[in-house]
Amino acid sequence: MRTLTPLLLIVVLAGCNPYVAAVTAVSKTYGVAVDERSVSTQADDTEIEGKIKAALLESPVSGTSGIDVTSRRGVVLLAGVVPPGSPAGSTAVQIALGTPGVRRVETFFVPDRPSRLSDMEIQAKVKAAFVADPNVIADQVDISVYSGHVVLIGVVDSWQQVDEFVDDARSVGGVASVRSYIQVKS
Repeated sequence: MRTLTPLLLIVVLAGCNPYVAAVTAVSKTYGVAVDERSVSTQADDTEIEGKIKAALLESPVSGTSGIDVTSRRGVVLLAGVVPPGSPAGSTAVQIALGTPGVRRVETFFVPDRPSRLSDMEIQAKVKAAFVADPNVIADQVDISVYSGHVVLIGVVDSWQQVDEFVDDARSVGGVASVRSYIQVKS
């Protein structure tokens, strides 16, 4: 707890820092600019994500609020920790399928997550591998890590780029597996 308190303080203070806010705004703008989806499609996906997240938070089923939601061109990925026998995963799928604009739902659930910190370290290393690779644009793909399993989602120009992202992620130490939900722009 002693180590967590200073870290939490740094995060809170960084959120109040106008420089950090400006860098965050520029980063988000850059992300919109390099995204292969049109701005309209990005807005639709953001709306889909928001509706599903809100419904998961309101759900009376235990565990649905901790499920991550990502949408790319109406394809929704539900990912996170769902213990065996829990109805949280199937409930989340039902909620997503009932959301307007959703074309398909994919899932990636793990039974537990022993170390969120380890997953964050792997995520940072995978992001660094993407940034170091001149053949990919790192901001085109989102990275999530659950118990060492890397989940990639995004939209890119070619299958060759998909392979580059997957290979980069696999090259990182500590990665148990890589699951790609990267779509190719048609």
